[in-house]
Amino acid sequence: MITDKGFKFLIILIISSFLSVLTPTITLVAITLISILLLDYLSLVRKKVLNLKFKAEVIAGERLSFDLPPLGEFVNQKFVKFENKGSKVEAIIDTRFFGKYVLKPKVVLKSFLGLFSVVKDSGIEIDLTIYPRFLREVILALGELYGIGGLGYYKLSPRGLEYVESREYIEGDPLNRIDFNATAKTGTLHIKYFLDEGSLGEAIIFDIRSPGRYTADYLASKFLSAILNSDRSIVLITDGVKTYRYEGNRDYILKIALYWVFRIALDKGEEIYEIVPPKIVSELEKVLKVNRGNGTTESPYKLSYEMREVIVIAHPLYDTVKLLRFLADAKSRGIKVKVIYPESPWLDSEDLERAYIEYQSFRKVTKVIEDLVEG
Repeated sequence: MITDKGFKFLIILIISSFLSVLTPTITLVAITLISILLLDYLSLVRKKVLNLKFKAEVIAGERLSFDLPPLGEFVNQKFVKFENKGSKVEAIIDTRFFGKYVLKPKVVLKSFLGLFSVVKDSGIEIDLTIYPRFLREVILALGELYGIGGLGYYKLSPRGLEYVESREYIEGDPLNRIDFNATAKTGTLHIKYFLDEGSLGEAIIFDIRSPGRYTADYLASKFLSAILNSDRSIVLITDGVKTYRYEGNRDYILKIALYWVFRIALDKGEEIYEIVPPKIVSELEKVLKVNRGNGTTESPYKLSYEMREVIVIAHPLYDTVKLLRFLADAKSRGIKVKVIYPESPWLDSEDLERAYIEYQSFRKVTKVIEDLVEG
């Protein structure tokens, strides 16, 4: 491709060619100009690119950059942009979206005199692995589960526990809690559920739905963090179709939380070995075999008499009406609710128009949520 400078040079050459008909001196000038043009073009053809391959690993959201030699004007891409810093070029990686990527930056090469330019592969290949934000919480959870030792799924003694209901058996439940009457009536194994009076009313509601990787990663990280930093007696997880209710000891809840977090990530098209370091894959494969239960079609946004304090982790544009009614009901009953939602879910939008629409809707809904929670 000819540059602006090269185009001006070509105009001069054409004018000189016409004038060469009138005088031999101009002919000599035209030949000289043509020679310069050809030599400059050959300087571009002979330009070499780099032959550089390397790997980079980073947790989503962390800064990642590296320096490159000033080969030419690098072309910004989806996951990498370039800034000229005099004698070097800084490549800045966009690490907001977890996954495994191979980046092959292109560069604009110019001829010696700058008369010609061409866009070529730079010869640089970056094998990039962006681990999800929730990896930090995953490591903490696995350390607690397998590094410290199990704590058991339930307290063995029923002392200090209040019988609430019978529910369907979930893998890990102690068999000494079998409810034989409910099992005989339903034909499926049921156990008696007891609430620990010391943790009465603490619950987490987690809606796993998200428009893309950024939001999924953010919500999953917040969910695991909430599980790690509290001892909730009830965990409700919904996928928009079914709601899954879990109660039990901390170890069991941690395993369930890890299962759902990785189900979210795998549903976004990633293999488990691509989004976590190899050293912890075997431990996670064990967790993914846990029985999640059958779930029910009941909405998670339904207050029960044992709830006194609730954390909701969700994208507020899913089931918005149900969520707002739930918050209003909780407010009227004096139940404390904390809502955790993604910071910038519009980053997952396919185009700017959709991003703007989601941004406007998100602002309106979150404003109502804040009024209900803080009022």
